[in-house]
Parts: sequence; structure tokens; C-alpha cells
Amino acid sequence: MMLGNYETNNIYNDDCITATRTLPGECVDFILTDPPYNINFSSQHRQEKFEVILNDNLSDEEFDQLLTDYFTECYRILKNDSFAITFMGWSTIPAFERAIKKTPFEIKSMPIWVKNNFGLGYYTRPQYEPMYLLLKGKPTPPNVAISDVIHCAKVQDLIHSCQKPLPLLIKLINTFCPRGGVVFDGFGGSGSTGVAALDTQREFLMFELDKTHFKSAQKRIKDKQSKPSIFDMFDIETTKPEQNTFFDDCGEDGGVCNN
Repeated sequence: MMLGNYETNNIYNDDCITATRTLPGECVDFILTDPPYNINFSSQHRQEKFEVILNDNLSDEEFDQLLTDYFTECYRILKNDSFAITFMGWSTIPAFERAIKKTPFEIKSMPIWVKNNFGLGYYTRPQYEPMYLLLKGKPTPPNVAISDVIHCAKVQDLIHSCQKPLPLLIKLINTFCPRGGVVFDGFGGSGSTGVAALDTQREFLMFELDKTHFKSAQKRIKDKQSKPSIFDMFDIETTKPEQNTFFDDCGEDGGVCNN
């Protein structure tokens, strides 16, 4: 499927704001995105440390403008009566809120991803990442509302310092994106959003500015596309409603979410 000059089920090495401005309005069904948190983050837990993330060390004014421009375009390209989810860091919740409130998006809730281990800290040690669930219009609620506290193990073999686990993304896509819909992520990173979309029989469109991360994500996606999906082989319905419990648990990367 072509969305403007871009074909779905691909990641492109483009600036997401410039590229998104060329897309037609109301062309994607769900936005699942992970912008920089503006914390100049670089993982310190590996022998081969990752480079810092592009646009992750901006001034407050520059970061506010980046988020405002991005979420303005996200709102424009998202179909009416649809959902969007953005990850963020606890320290930049105010910046995300300011930017989102400059758009017509409604902030509906703040789900929390709880990790299976914690990071470093002098006073407390971080073990979670928040998200915003955003509404454009009045989307139909999911068949079963998931918990807003989601336990999911971190990815063990990272190719990106802020890589999200597939089971977490699969859970969010299955809950908030119609089957066969198009998922958008302007900050493609490791390509996990695209892999999760393929795993759930959705299409996707992603951009990634960093050339090194783009090449890694592109290879990962092409490798995924070259292998038949278990869902295609057996026509498995991936959007089956899940049980509603207080805690929703996810398995290791590549597994499925369990309750």
C-alpha cells in the first residue's frame, strides 16, 4: 500500500517530521511510538556501549518544538476515532503533556510498563516506563480493557539501547489496532514496531533518522519478512480477547503475553 511517496511494510531513513508532512491525512489506523526522552541516554551495561540517541540532548525549547511538531503530524495522519500510544520517560512527562495538549488528542490514561529488573540510581532504582494512551475522536473501546500495569521482561540481546520487547508491543497492537490496519512509528529505532505489526497481521510504516539504527532495523525487518509467519501458516486469530486481570504479564522477547 502506498501512503504518499512511501510504501507500507518498510522503514525509511528519513527525518520523521519532514517525511510525515508529506503523508496524506487520516491514512494510518494506530500510532505506536517511542520518541527520544531528551535525557542524553547511553547504555552503560554492555562491553560494546551504544552511541547516544539522535535528538536526545536538546534544549528544553528545542525538545518542546520537536514533540509539538511530531504529535501535530501524528494527529493529522491518524484516522478519526482511533488510538495512539507514546512511550516516554518519567522526567519528561510534562514536556510530552505540553506538546500533546497543543493538539486535539485526548490523553485518556497512562499505562505503565514494569520491567523484570531495575536500573541504577542513588535514591531509587528505575524499573518502569510510562506511556500515554491518546484518543482521536471517539474510538470504539477494545473488546476487553487491559490492565494499565503491564509486566514484561526486558529484551536480553539489544540492538538499540531503548529497544522495547516484542510481547509488549504485540499486546498493545492487538488491543488498540484493528486487524489488517496500518501501524505508524516515526522513531523506528530497532524496528520492533514493524516486527510486532507483522507478527499480528498488520501493516506498518516507520522512519528512523540514525543511519546505523536504520540499517539494523531494515535488516531485522527483511529477515522477518523472509520467514513465513506462524499466523499465516495456520490462520491464527491474533486479536482474540484476553482475560482481564489486575496485572498483565508478558513473556520473554518473541513470546506472547499471558494473564
